[in-house]
Amino acid sequence: MKKLRTILAVLLLLAMTLTALVSCAGGSDKKKDDGNSSDDTAKVPGINLSEYKLVRPYSASASLIGITSALKKDIAEFTKADLPVRVDIDETDKSGYEILVGKTDREESTQLLETLSSKTKKQAFAIKAYDKKIAIVGLDDNDTLMGVRYFINNFVSKSTVKNEIAMKEDFSFMKKTGDVLYVTPDYHVIVREVDSTIFRPTDPDDIDDYNATYGKIIKLEHQKDAKNNGKLLATHETTDGSAPPVFLSKDDGKTWEKLSEVKDTLNNGIIGYQSYIFELPADVGQFKKGTLLFAGCTRVAGDTRMVLYSSLDLGKTWTAFVNIDIHGPGTAASWESDGLWEPVLQYEDGRVYCFYSDERINGTGADHAGGHCQRLVYKYSTDLMEWSELKECTASEVPNERPGMVALTKMGNGKWALAFENCGHAGYGGCPIALKFADSLDSWDAADTGTIIKNAQGKNMGSAPAITWTPLGGECGTLFVTANGHNTPMYVSFDYGETFVSFDNPIDMSYFGDGKVRLGYSPGLFTSKEGEVYYVNNPKAYEKYGSEKLAFAKLVIY
Repeated sequence: MKKLRTILAVLLLLAMTLTALVSCAGGSDKKKDDGNSSDDTAKVPGINLSEYKLVRPYSASASLIGITSALKKDIAEFTKADLPVRVDIDETDKSGYEILVGKTDREESTQLLETLSSKTKKQAFAIKAYDKKIAIVGLDDNDTLMGVRYFINNFVSKSTVKNEIAMKEDFSFMKKTGDVLYVTPDYHVIVREVDSTIFRPTDPDDIDDYNATYGKIIKLEHQKDAKNNGKLLATHETTDGSAPPVFLSKDDGKTWEKLSEVKDTLNNGIIGYQSYIFELPADVGQFKKGTLLFAGCTRVAGDTRMVLYSSLDLGKTWTAFVNIDIHGPGTAASWESDGLWEPVLQYEDGRVYCFYSDERINGTGADHAGGHCQRLVYKYSTDLMEWSELKECTASEVPNERPGMVALTKMGNGKWALAFENCGHAGYGGCPIALKFADSLDSWDAADTGTIIKNAQGKNMGSAPAITWTPLGGECGTLFVTANGHNTPMYVSFDYGETFVSFDNPIDMSYFGDGKVRLGYSPGLFTSKEGEVYYVNNPKAYEKYGSEKLAFAKLVIY
């Protein structure tokens, strides 16, 4: 506990001295009600705060003091009620109207904490409205912090009447949370609520060098039949000539089943490379909203063919219907050195875009004189059948620099964030991850090779990035970026990519043994409409052998 308090005290100091945050317009940290309460609290008569005080324990840690101050500030912002803050033992009259934060000496706090402790022994909080009290308690300071954030996001921020919070007078709520990953300077908490294995080779003695790289995940949100929304679909590439699999979860990632395989019947090629899965958020040509798309690279007699598939039955069957781009003909050797790689699908303003890596104009000699070692390009389509001319997204003026592996997300400020590896970037070893921005998917400055992402300690990460933005986590929301490698952490930004901090990877990416594996090679990140982040990666499957599994984690911010 002493160590925890020390850490939280440092966080409090950081909150008081932080000056790097930028102004954030368009971001929001307000989470929708998760359906655990039986009534829509935003529509019921609320609790008037005119006579309330905020009460914290006398022995409160620096973190709990900061949490109480944050609550006071948010109540004033949303309800205009300026509540005084008091210490429990300093108040001789304990019968008044109070919001109790943490384990105070009030009977209501004690009773609620005892009830909570009887339900679970770790990672949970409870909120209860009594006659004259509102108690918010957690099993530790982090849990109390999550309870306060839940209270703010679901009741305080929904206030429509001055001095009133949108909360029923008999409200009672308990929630078991997950593992705390990071506490932000303004007291939001990043939590891992679910972790599971999507797929693991069953017998390590028979399966070696199984690659579950290029893991990607989506949550269905645009289905005509609403009962299908909320299902998760995940995939990964294969490199042994087999068709890439698609996995299904009906319980938010707790359990998984294999749903289908994606076969290239259009080209009869060796399918499997760099899988990407996507759900149409609107009608595009003859393809209706909710249609599932799958992009991947097929090898045919030395060619690279970037193939697009569709599914009209929630991923049970797939139809290959168009080649977005083809490079060839060529030999197997040329396919390895000047191919097309790593498609990424996005939608904007009636167009579906496909971004990818392109090695075709690779110049001459080892220095790629007169060309590009690799460039990032894209095409778009308004019907998915006919595709635009090729456009450059990132093409370095230094021929030896090799930008690759596109990862894209749209942020709350309206800008698109593009993360990519930039191998050979001056002053860096390996393939550091760079970040650049644009106002639309069709307005990139190709000569801009971005800014290398670094955490607060000045460390960068390398190769195969994934990126997503969620409105949760503060005024600017939270930008998540991760990449491949042994124990690569998760990087997050609370100011639209201006600065980053990092914490331990939510999926254990530690390397053990001497297997021939590519840990974390192009993981997948996806943000739901509710702001929850779904994450897939490929850690080692077994200690003694070189196979990998596809792992999953659900991240939530309070």
